[in-house]
Amino acid sequence: MSLGQVVALLADVHGEQELLRRVLELCRTEGVDTIVLLGDLIDRPDQADRCALLLAGWPVIGVYGNHERELALAARQRDLGLRQQTITLLQALRDRIVIEGVCLTHDVTGEDWGVGEALGRVASGLNGSHPSRHPRLTFAGHTHYRQARDDRGPLDLSRGRVELDPRRRYLINPGPVVAGQFAIWYRPADVVVFREVDPIASLKVPEGWRA
Repeated sequence: MSLGQVVALLADVHGEQELLRRVLELCRTEGVDTIVLLGDLIDRPDQADRCALLLAGWPVIGVYGNHERELALAARQRDLGLRQQTITLLQALRDRIVIEGVCLTHDVTGEDWGVGEALGRVASGLNGSHPSRHPRLTFAGHTHYRQARDDRGPLDLSRGRVELDPRRRYLINPGPVVAGQFAIWYRPADVVVFREVDPIASLKVPEGWRA
């Protein structure tokens, strides 16, 4: 398991396969080589095969939301009629991943970030001589709210990007795919760029409807 050089950060898809398809199309255009799933890819079992099919061929690293965890556990116990590639994808997810100094999680805990800003700064080791016991970067979903902060506090996202300082620790939520939001981390430049697709354009017109 390893991160690529251009990493897409996807949280809270909630089974919206048309939005996922459009996000992945943009990822391909942008040269993304790794997809990171930050939980809640699906809401229901009937969405699982379609989402997994869209992700086929992509290197995927990811963590569970509640629904994926329940479905993966059920798939270990009985045949749910899911495609094998769907089962493989679900069972490869983890509760929490720390890889190459990066924490991937669905819901941020005190273990991920420290309890309170002051303690977070002390625990990070950034203001002292001791190396950090915590990952430099934490990517999370769950809140359905795009946000970023470092160990000093919230960051301004009006420029649509965060240029990462190697001396700081960061907590970043790319926003929910269900609202058309995601982010791409360009690792060589060490910058996270927030991207969007229009969720309205993904709504289907009911059959028989006429203007």
